[in-house]
Amino acid sequence: MYASDRLSVETSSVALAPVVTPAAAIRRFWPWVRPDARWLLFAGFLLIIGTAGEVASVWLFKNLIDEVLAPRHFAAFWPLAGLIVGMALVAALIAFAGGYTATWVAERFLQRLRTSVVAHLHTIPPDALRARRHGDVMARLTSDIAAIEHLVASGVIEAASATISLVFFTAAAFYLSWPLALMAFAAAPVFAVAARLFSNRIQTLSREVRRREGSLTAVVEESLANSSLTHAYNQQAREVARVRREGEELVRAELHTARVAYLYPALLNVVEVMGGLAVIGLGAYELTRNALTLGGLLAFAAFMAQLFGPIHQLSGLVTELGAASAGAERVIELLGMRSPVRDRPGARDLTEVRGLVECEDLGAAYPNRPGRTVLSGVTFAVAPGEVLAVMGPSGSGKSTLAKLMVRFMDPTAGTLRLDGTDIRDVTAASVRQSVTLLSQQTQLFHATVRDNIAYGRPKATMAEIVQAAEQADAHQFITALPDGYETVIGENGLQLSGGQSRRIAIARAFLRATPVLILDEPTAGLDARAARNVFDPLRRLMAGRTTILITHDQALAQHADAVHVLPGRDTATDAEDASPESTRSPVMSKAGAPPAGSRT
Repeated sequence: MYASDRLSVETSSVALAPVVTPAAAIRRFWPWVRPDARWLLFAGFLLIIGTAGEVASVWLFKNLIDEVLAPRHFAAFWPLAGLIVGMALVAALIAFAGGYTATWVAERFLQRLRTSVVAHLHTIPPDALRARRHGDVMARLTSDIAAIEHLVASGVIEAASATISLVFFTAAAFYLSWPLALMAFAAAPVFAVAARLFSNRIQTLSREVRRREGSLTAVVEESLANSSLTHAYNQQAREVARVRREGEELVRAELHTARVAYLYPALLNVVEVMGGLAVIGLGAYELTRNALTLGGLLAFAAFMAQLFGPIHQLSGLVTELGAASAGAERVIELLGMRSPVRDRPGARDLTEVRGLVECEDLGAAYPNRPGRTVLSGVTFAVAPGEVLAVMGPSGSGKSTLAKLMVRFMDPTAGTLRLDGTDIRDVTAASVRQSVTLLSQQTQLFHATVRDNIAYGRPKATMAEIVQAAEQADAHQFITALPDGYETVIGENGLQLSGGQSRRIAIARAFLRATPVLILDEPTAGLDARAARNVFDPLRRLMAGRTTILITHDQALAQHADAVHVLPGRDTATDAEDASPESTRSPVMSKAGAPPAGSRT
């Protein structure tokens, strides 16, 4: 297999979600409908009234034929006609109210569910969430959740509407002529068996369609996100081919589903025509022996026409519920994700942090990399207000240490203490409220400069925002932007240079003003000039704050009070823990000697 083929296979692999029946999906998502359950009942009440009105209209039509047209008593025409028109107007108003109420409930359900799923995903640490392809997650948050709405909200209303109509028109048909009604319902077992067989098959096929949709979305998102690499390596044709392959797989899945989905109503139509002909034949016979009036036969035909509508509606729901159940499975899988970092029972909030950071025999490993220890035996202490530079080759665990400090993950060995308290004994939110992480990848939103700086303190005043920008040496270039602090800078700071984006991030850290600061390669990706421009703001930012400075930059490390060197790891022996002596490098002061009060 060529490398390009492997890439296509890897990008199309999406984990299969657990199988969920429509009934189980409704139970699972009902809590998001419950706040508006009374409005669902109201919509159901309107459906009952509307259906009763339809039955009454047909009955009035029967009377119009038998009592006005057949005996030619035209004087009674206008009162009956007026009554029929009045019933139609009332039915139209009821249909409008019921339809609008159902849509209102459905849209509110969609909003609540989508918000809840996003809120749940925000409880998952970045690394755990990053293990899933963003395009597939986006597909689940959009098309899959929309499918669930049809299953739980509007689908329930449609099913209730069809069922109520079925009951009313069936009762009216039996009341009018039970022999004709029995003939009409002789095909009911065929409908039931077909519904059962097709429902299971359509759900299986729809599951594959949903999986392929997620895979295609993921490939497109990944391809566009790496557009610069694609152009630089002249791989545009390859990316188009990847999208085409995924699209062809989706088309095949869609067409397979369509064959089954269209076969089902076609079969029902044949059964319906045969049943209708049988009813007409028996009705004509009943008419010849005066067992049924002409108005009664026409009314029965109208009831049958009204009756087959709900049957078609329910049969259509069979295919739609199968697709919706497949979408429900994928959203339930997202809701089933659990954060590896959880607050212990009784965990308290961390308050009035001074900034003493202590690591003792600290070890860490990633759950998705079993047998590979990333950190082992790390021991140091940083006094409040001091700066510790953490250095080491790539893969030595420097960024992992940063993640431990903000509880994106918890240690697998040893302890990490903040002001003498194991950070696992306090809430993760309070740890993050006391620690600011400035990651090596500058993260900015498609929002104004003001909003990006104030992201960590949304209620900050404009004066505080400007002061933070001035401390970060960003105020001058911000005021030169077209709208100053109100300039929308584009996704990931598209309108800014790398150095400007970094200074916006530094201003954000200044405004947050936490006692502990984690700088993860703060000059990474910047040219020499841009790095010099952020150097002074970084020094001001570190002043008076306990700072863990993760860097390869020797010049930057010289401004630390001490340096801790993490040893490199041989990938062939990652699974073996190094001895404490080999993992604890001396913490050196700027002069090169161990600092007072050794932290090793």
